[in-house]
Amino acid sequence: MLYTKPHFQPHDPAELFDLVDRVVLGTLVTAHDEGVAISHPVFMADRARNRLVSHVALANDHVRFLRQGLPSIAILMDGGSYISSSWYPAAPHRDSAPTWNFMVAHFHGRPEIIPEAATARHLSQLVTHMERGRRDAWSMGELGPGGLERRLPNIVGYELPIERSEVRFKLGQDERARDMLAAEARLREAGRNDLADRMARYRPKENE
Repeated sequence: MLYTKPHFQPHDPAELFDLVDRVVLGTLVTAHDEGVAISHPVFMADRARNRLVSHVALANDHVRFLRQGLPSIAILMDGGSYISSSWYPAAPHRDSAPTWNFMVAHFHGRPEIIPEAATARHLSQLVTHMERGRRDAWSMGELGPGGLERRLPNIVGYELPIERSEVRFKLGQDERARDMLAAEARLREAGRNDLADRMARYRPKENE
């Protein structure tokens, strides 16, 4: 079970899928009679069906346990950032400890293998998602005739219906607002507007 606190929950459930879309690369954990299988696949969010869609190599031993539909956990976590106490205002004091702000979600479910055609659609959607906004973006069609078909037999696609999720959005909610304001400014100076913006949304309003 993920250790978290009520104030580390997202404001909007849709932010869980936003995290998946942003992070993409995750960790899949499946306990089985022989131990624990751990892989690091990429994930796409199927918001309408409340599922994650992913794939692994056929040669991956994890495939055995995916085919069995054993209870599994997909973990998606952003890199976050170290928050230094040196960033906090010196007056009247800066007695708060440094910390690390980050966002993580654990998605629990039983994997379901998907057909080859669905795997092909997943791969196409994944490439489109990852190439968006790129100059001279690459497309699956550039693999050439038979290029995808030749690769598909070596790929196993699967979905993870989300039975429940555990979330920890640690963005300074339990810190002094003035300290988090200062941390946001330092993050922006370092080009981390993404994290600073998220911290601003969750910044504590009391004890400023």
